[in-house]
Amino acid sequence: MRRLILLLLICLAASTRAASSSQDEQHFVASLHVGNAPRVRYLDADGRPLDYTAFALQLHRGSHYSITGDSHAGMAMLRLRPPGAGPGQPGRFAFGRGAVFPPFALPSWQGGMRRLDDFRGHYILISFFFAECAPCMAEVPTLNAYAREHGDMDFIAITYEDAATAHRFVNDHGLTWRVLYDAQALTDTLGIGIYPTLMLVDPSGHVAGAAVGMSMHDDSAKRLADLRGWIAQWKRATQ
Repeated sequence: MRRLILLLLICLAASTRAASSSQDEQHFVASLHVGNAPRVRYLDADGRPLDYTAFALQLHRGSHYSITGDSHAGMAMLRLRPPGAGPGQPGRFAFGRGAVFPPFALPSWQGGMRRLDDFRGHYILISFFFAECAPCMAEVPTLNAYAREHGDMDFIAITYEDAATAHRFVNDHGLTWRVLYDAQALTDTLGIGIYPTLMLVDPSGHVAGAAVGMSMHDDSAKRLADLRGWIAQWKRATQ
């Protein structure tokens, strides 16, 4: 009888803790303002998935996080920052093939807001850049040439910088891709710290492949051939 009572007490305590944790998460998610019945993913500082309880424990210990989301789609992804890190100081890049690409809603230099769901159903090639990045400048002719060859894909260039800086980069270097800006939260969540970074997202919204950096020493034909090869390889792997 004592064992039965003890077992019932343990089960009751566990049930109470689970209910309390669920209520805490509901209050926390509501504070994020990411839509009704949102789907929220939690990541540790290295980009590995966490449940809410483990995530909340790190917040209680003083950790901070980046968040990227889309209230229209009711989705958000939160990633803990490395100890002592602030915006623009991301953890390691950890979004390999098959990972869910983070939701976003970002202003477009061409006007309006663009979301990940706007491009679902097509392959999306994304280039992350910043205005003073010499390799980012050097890759523009390659990106333009590849986009001209592949009208069946979508192309997005994303920067953490502001609209004026993005505008100046487009005008100075002739980038023809759609450009999204003010994306610090997205780049931090992804862990992008080396530029340029290229990512291919498949039609279902998962990462198909990624490449960090592009050589400035190769000629334009070699850079274009490399890009064609990477994309073809990534597509074959996802299929």
